[in-house]
Amino acid sequence: MDNKTLFQLANYAAKGTAPAGYEVDTVNSALADGLRELLNDGDIYTFAENKYTFFRIITQNAAEVVPARLTNLLGTFAEVVRIGQGEKASFKVSSKLRNRNRAKRFITRVGLAGVYESFRLDSDRYDVTTDAIGGAISIDYERLLDGADTLADLMEAVTEGLAEKVTVEIHKALKSAIGNASVPANNQVVQAGFEPSKMVSLINTVKAYGSSAVIFAPPEFIGDMGADAIVPVATGVQGVYHPDDIDAIHKTGYIKIFRGAPVVEIPQSFVDEKNDKVWIDPQTAYVLPSGGDKIVKIVLEGDLHVREDENRDWSTEINFYQKMGIGILTYHNWGIYQNTEIDNEHYYDEAGFGF
Repeated sequence: MDNKTLFQLANYAAKGTAPAGYEVDTVNSALADGLRELLNDGDIYTFAENKYTFFRIITQNAAEVVPARLTNLLGTFAEVVRIGQGEKASFKVSSKLRNRNRAKRFITRVGLAGVYESFRLDSDRYDVTTDAIGGAISIDYERLLDGADTLADLMEAVTEGLAEKVTVEIHKALKSAIGNASVPANNQVVQAGFEPSKMVSLINTVKAYGSSAVIFAPPEFIGDMGADAIVPVATGVQGVYHPDDIDAIHKTGYIKIFRGAPVVEIPQSFVDEKNDKVWIDPQTAYVLPSGGDKIVKIVLEGDLHVREDENRDWSTEINFYQKMGIGILTYHNWGIYQNTEIDNEHYYDEAGFGF
């Protein structure tokens, strides 16, 4: 099979799609045959000669699949932009927000030493700088050649890993903006326990700027919110809750909407295989604007870079890194809720950017 056909099949397989007249399973089977031919059924020397073609397949597909995945996950409040290696990502401040109050504009982005910093924004444009994030996945070439694993499975693992790290960086950037003049006291709630009226107040603050609102929170915070009481608990009364909340908790463990604001779960993840430290602060939720100019800018610079490491037990790891930057344009148009009653002893509060 020629490389052009192999790359075309890989593109369909990575997206989980198929050309007209074909089925996804047929594409995966044909791709497995093509990879088997490329890697010569396990001949170590032919594999060594051709493995970079395989890596190029992953890299080229990631250029399409990763931004689409991030947009699907975070598109309600984040814009994803891909730029070439060495290029700058420059954004124009929307006229609607620019005219409200110039003194309230701040940009939070990665600064020197990889630490997120907030800067006063006095111009109508701003740049988002980038740094490297990365990770590793284990693959079994024999399972790929046999068709037991597919390129779609591999791309799913890569994009899931990158999406997770991007989410962590957004969380870091949001937390870094707290405590400076860009976020007034009325936009922050810090207390023990969840009080619905306080969250409603944050939602109304966001809506006052002409946007709808979305709650962005880790599973621990959402779980503590519980079902929204239509009729509060009183003496001799158990309380009345919306049946949609009860149904959502029954099916997923968490509510999906609160007083008209979608609740988006920040995927929680462990720092390492010990499972004793988590990346996302479980106490903290953010109320972000959506439907207008997106305050979070995600910049992907250049290609996904791939390298192979062979372990002592002959298993193989694919290490990858991507240059990425987060920028948050801050007005008085978003809020934060910290529930100090939630245990965050295992939160790994790492300052900095990268991996």
